[in-house]
Amino acid sequence: MGLPAFPFAAAMAGLSAGAVLLWPRSRHRAKAVALFMLPLALGFWLIHGGALQLLFGGPVQPSRAIWALGLWLRILSVISASQLWLEYVPPPVLIRSLFAGRLPASWAFLLASPLLLSEQIRNRAAQVREAQLSRGVPVNGTFFERASSLTALVFPLMLGLLNELPARSAALDMKGFGLFPRRSSIAREGETGARPDREPAPRKSCSRMADLRGAAFFSPGEPAPLLEIPEFSVPPGKAAFLEGGNGSGKSTLASMLSGAVPEHRGGSIAGEVRVLGEDVTARSCLAWSPDVQTVQQNPVLSLSGCTFTVREEVAFGPENLALPPEEIRARVERALDLTGIAHLGDRNPVCLSGGEAQKLALASALAMNPRLLVLDEAFSRIHPADRHSLASVLRRQALEEDSALVVLEKPGNVSSPWFSPAGHFRDGRLLPGSSPVLVKRQSSGPSLSSGINDDQPVLVIDDLSFRWKGETSPLLRSLNAVLRQGERAALTGPNGAGKSTLMRLCAGLVEPEKGAVLLGGVPVASMAPGERAARIGFLFQDAERQIFHSTVAGEVLFSLRNSPLSQDERMERMRLALSATGLSGKEEKHPLDLNAAERRMVAVASLSVREGDLLLLDEPTRDFDPEWQVLFEEWMLSRPEAIVAVSHDPEFAGRLFPAAWSLDGGHLTT
Repeated sequence: MGLPAFPFAAAMAGLSAGAVLLWPRSRHRAKAVALFMLPLALGFWLIHGGALQLLFGGPVQPSRAIWALGLWLRILSVISASQLWLEYVPPPVLIRSLFAGRLPASWAFLLASPLLLSEQIRNRAAQVREAQLSRGVPVNGTFFERASSLTALVFPLMLGLLNELPARSAALDMKGFGLFPRRSSIAREGETGARPDREPAPRKSCSRMADLRGAAFFSPGEPAPLLEIPEFSVPPGKAAFLEGGNGSGKSTLASMLSGAVPEHRGGSIAGEVRVLGEDVTARSCLAWSPDVQTVQQNPVLSLSGCTFTVREEVAFGPENLALPPEEIRARVERALDLTGIAHLGDRNPVCLSGGEAQKLALASALAMNPRLLVLDEAFSRIHPADRHSLASVLRRQALEEDSALVVLEKPGNVSSPWFSPAGHFRDGRLLPGSSPVLVKRQSSGPSLSSGINDDQPVLVIDDLSFRWKGETSPLLRSLNAVLRQGERAALTGPNGAGKSTLMRLCAGLVEPEKGAVLLGGVPVASMAPGERAARIGFLFQDAERQIFHSTVAGEVLFSLRNSPLSQDERMERMRLALSATGLSGKEEKHPLDLNAAERRMVAVASLSVREGDLLLLDEPTRDFDPEWQVLFEEWMLSRPEAIVAVSHDPEFAGRLFPAAWSLDGGHLTT
């Protein structure tokens, strides 16, 4: 930098930095700027300013110091101005403007991608850090403790984002993003909507909405088919209910029907697979999106990731179809009403509970007005009281609109709202009729009753209240409960009641606004992360959140990293844990290559190698078919810890949990 430019850079830096530092709303951003810029200034001074030459006795030129200072001030001015700009035009506003503007959809997404990715990384990093904290990683400790946790953070962060990439790409295709060059927007009043370059194909009548004969799916490089479907069809106005266990092929069939093979699901299709009378391979997943919708098992992966309110998310698909704004509004309000989430319209999707997110994914699919709707375990997180009403809504919708519904679920669910199955998956084939019923073993555990044990309580919830930041009313109000050694309590309540939040409070992952959670008489919030992890085992609602390593063995042994046990003792504990959870022989498998039940059992095994005081299980059986559930129940009954489990399975809760805690309206009944 020449000397004449230096005063200008200094003035710009001073104005920008001063605005950031002095404006009250921007002080948190000023701190971030300072944390980044001060080390950068030190580096410039050492490397470019001549400090190292001076230290070693070499000649120093004053112009080099001025050049280094000027370069630093220019960088500071750009960063400060950017931070100030983002304070008044935050990423959501910029992204909304890009998507609602007149740019082609692909261009808008390209420009918005860095901001969207940063939001996804931020949310994912917060989840990973919370999971780390639950397993004793001191993510909020000293500088050296935080630095040592970075390696444990980066791997699961990047692994999670890469693992979700195909599903997120499929979700965008499923919402029609990029089908037409221009999008319509409910944000622009008075316009009739952007006209597509080509109108959607007219809906033609057909006798079979889905028709498969002699069909098969082949994984890449495998000579034998992963799934065979001798014959299956569903006519207009009807619903077909198919059941199958973990890894039986339900998600594979969903991929075949939505046109996701081979674009989003590697492999190939053989035989006859026709959707709406047309060969499914004749269109891409994107081209099928106006007619076919699939709701995935994980609701988060069915969402676009491009919106910041529930209402925007439901509107995202119809906007991509370039429909008139009036029709978009009508579709959005109808979908919100049908799924019962109109009251959540202004909420951010990342702040929803699992059941609420599942209803949002369903509403987003309904707003596309599909002719074929495929539900891949899409009710697993929804409260049983809402399942039957939603199922009735969907059956009525199919009948009134001459569309069809394919429902894929696990067998043996007593709270299932669906009728007798039309078929079941077994040994890689879709067969007609119900699957063989596996009789669940009755609990042989001790009959325990809450409150009769005079021993010192393990868990005490004392006048506990909690409010999320920015909310005006508390989520939880003056909760009280006691759990003693060996006792088991089932925590139930409607979606969004705060059950998972209460579990996180009990685990010390968030702090209460009022009151306390005591473990053995000690507030869990005051414990060091390592002590909490040694005494409290937390099974998250999504098992993928607590997987940090690339092998099952590495994941399980991670729980013993600070244990005084010898290497032989650690290996023996791992062997016993894998045997108890049905994972023997899978030590070198990547956890994310396993099916949903096996992934959850990896998380269970990582808890099993330690014996603490309390187990917190958030919807532990959601991923299990009857065989896996029997194995899980045997493991749970063998544990000496006190147990609190969130569950939407009334049969499981009533059979194995003598104590019942009900959370509703912010109040806890025990």
